[in-house]
Amino acid sequence: MNEHFQLAGLEFEIRRSERRKTLGLAIDRGGELVVYAPVKTEQEELVHWAQKKLIWVHRKLALKETMWPKINKPEYVSGEMFFYLGHSYKLTLVEHQKSPLVFDGNRFTLLRSAREEAEGEFRKWYASKGASWIASRVKLLARKTTVGPSRIALRNLGFRWGSCGKNDVLFFDWRLLQLPVRLADYVLCHELLHLRIPNHSHAFWSLFDGVQPDWEERKSALAAQAQIIHWFADTQSCSRDRFMPRNQDR
Repeated sequence: MNEHFQLAGLEFEIRRSERRKTLGLAIDRGGELVVYAPVKTEQEELVHWAQKKLIWVHRKLALKETMWPKINKPEYVSGEMFFYLGHSYKLTLVEHQKSPLVFDGNRFTLLRSAREEAEGEFRKWYASKGASWIASRVKLLARKTTVGPSRIALRNLGFRWGSCGKNDVLFFDWRLLQLPVRLADYVLCHELLHLRIPNHSHAFWSLFDGVQPDWEERKSALAAQAQIIHWFADTQSCSRDRFMPRNQDR
């Protein structure tokens, strides 16, 4: 279970790492406050250090609130458009089909009687498609980053596209499957490089320059794309993580 502490009405998550030598503070895409720390740092020291950063935290939270994507929640009506790997496809409600949600390569079809469960059906569909697709893309990109994860998990990460966890596990949000491939590759490459450098230091971005020279353009395009895809409701997680096996090419 992750460690947390409360400070000035804010909740901070502590993420420890054997590789970490200094303290760091970040605000994740969902607005979560994360303190990165060496394994043996006492929590009292972390609280004292974070207290000195409160002005910076409040400024960043205010700025981030203006930049977050608007929640684009679908209505699940015929003619509505849904993204898959950057391409948009129409949804059609139907009276009869074997599965609640079907994609035939040209359109999505949803049982009219399943509209109330449509969000869950789309989540399951994206997660099902995403498990194998992300595994194959990570394997390909790992040749450039020269490092691969111990495993990959697809889950609901709120407003975060990806996260680098303990023991070299990479987590990716199932909404990633709505993005164009080149933008998804930016997210995948970003998290892969965190296996080498677990922070956003100058060394990290310099490393990114060598692996994906146009990362800045992709990052800007990702922010724009985030405004138009469906974020659905953000109140429930996928029913279970979809795990991919250990990367054999590491």
